[in-house]
Amino acid sequence: MRRAGELFVMLALGLAAAGCGSSGPTAAGTPTAAAPATAATTTAAGSDTGGCPLSAEDLSAATGMTFELATTEPDRALETLETVKALVCVFTAADEPQAGGDRLGLRADTVTGADAEAVTAEFERSCTSNGGTLNDVTADDDAQTCTSRGSTIEGNIDSGDRTVNVYFVNADDATAAALTPNFDKVLDAVD
Repeated sequence: MRRAGELFVMLALGLAAAGCGSSGPTAAGTPTAAAPATAATTTAAGSDTGGCPLSAEDLSAATGMTFELATTEPDRALETLETVKALVCVFTAADEPQAGGDRLGLRADTVTGADAEAVTAEFERSCTSNGGTLNDVTADDDAQTCTSRGSTIEGNIDSGDRTVNVYFVNADDATAAALTPNFDKVLDAVD
């Protein structure tokens, strides 16, 4: 569902991945250029959230898997909107190896200020232009999810001057299907 370029972004953020040919959760989506590698701040599981909009503990509780905060990178240019800077947080789960041995990842991109609206619009455009369906999350009027190929593993929470894109990366089809029923819980865990 997410672009192949995001696998490379995760690698640039310091994740070790064995299957560099993976193209994202379910191999759907439009490839984008990978951003150059930049310095990242690594935060160990159980420590400060690094300003991330959710904790590894809450993410683990929502999914039933064991996640850790692998990296945070403030002020990162987004691959889909290069002029927009975000706080990027990448969580990984070692207990669910995916195709090629890649770790399952969840990326949360937080954008505040004037660019928040553009990020939400890009989320909506990307979802529909890649054959997905936008869904409103009934428990949270500000949240939307994108369902593609029968799975829902990406969403956006927009509160006007702040938007948070949350999406799983490297999920194979079986994992994406298993995560779908709990994805609203993942969005609920976002502060």
